[in-house]
Amino acid sequence: MIAYLRLLRVGTLFSPAADVIAGACLVGTPWSMELVRAAAASVLVYGAGMVLNDHADRREDARQRPERPIPSGAVSAATALALGFALLAAGIAISPFVAFWATLAILVLAYDYLLKRSPALGACTMGALRGMNLLAGAVVATSTLPEDRMVWIAAGVYAAYIVAVTVLGIFEDEPKVRPRAVVAVQTVPPLTAPLVLLGLERPWPAAALGFVLAVLFARRVRGRGQDWNQAAIRQSMTWLLLGTMCYTSLLCLGSGRWLESVGIAAAIPIARSISKRIALT
Repeated sequence: MIAYLRLLRVGTLFSPAADVIAGACLVGTPWSMELVRAAAASVLVYGAGMVLNDHADRREDARQRPERPIPSGAVSAATALALGFALLAAGIAISPFVAFWATLAILVLAYDYLLKRSPALGACTMGALRGMNLLAGAVVATSTLPEDRMVWIAAGVYAAYIVAVTVLGIFEDEPKVRPRAVVAVQTVPPLTAPLVLLGLERPWPAAALGFVLAVLFARRVRGRGQDWNQAAIRQSMTWLLLGTMCYTSLLCLGSGRWLESVGIAAAIPIARSISKRIALT
């Protein structure tokens, strides 16, 4: 069982649901069965992406990460492939707007098996996927792309944040990277994201909390100095992935949706606890 949880990166599965909820809060979408279906669909498609990513990388992982479920033999390649496609199909089937989630599924497959061979294309595709996932919460209301300018800005900044995290993951696999590049990639997005909060309907205290968290993270990064080995980069990636839920929680808060904000924030320590046993990356 633990092998499948590792394959799914189970600690990350709170985040896609939080994306959808934040998008819904930004446009004032009330809770409904359609919103629940949208959040569940995004979790399933995201989980499929994690599984199929490991299937696509199984030969490289056999050399660099032999402890992962597929190269270690804990999960067969055929089982992983079947699981990944089953999750994709289930996500599309339960979604409230099939065309939108089918597009997400196609992008997942393109990223896992083709586009990530180019670091630039792969990073941009991953950013687009997560930005679209935030938009998904707004799509629930009208079954079409939203017209609200603020949700597009929030999704765009979120996409840039994920691009940076993806580039940081590329750095993790490099034998030697420039410390300045590592620092720049991971500090600019967290410092930019709080600016979005200033444009929300109720910017305070969301914006203030966002800037405090960004400054604390920047101080942590600067405090490490030149010491950016693989383990240090992986640790920063863990914090940045958890930071996606800080962002979505604050988007909910700035939209006047306290309950959703608190619910997402409460999931962060749970995800962090899981990450100590099951890596998020």
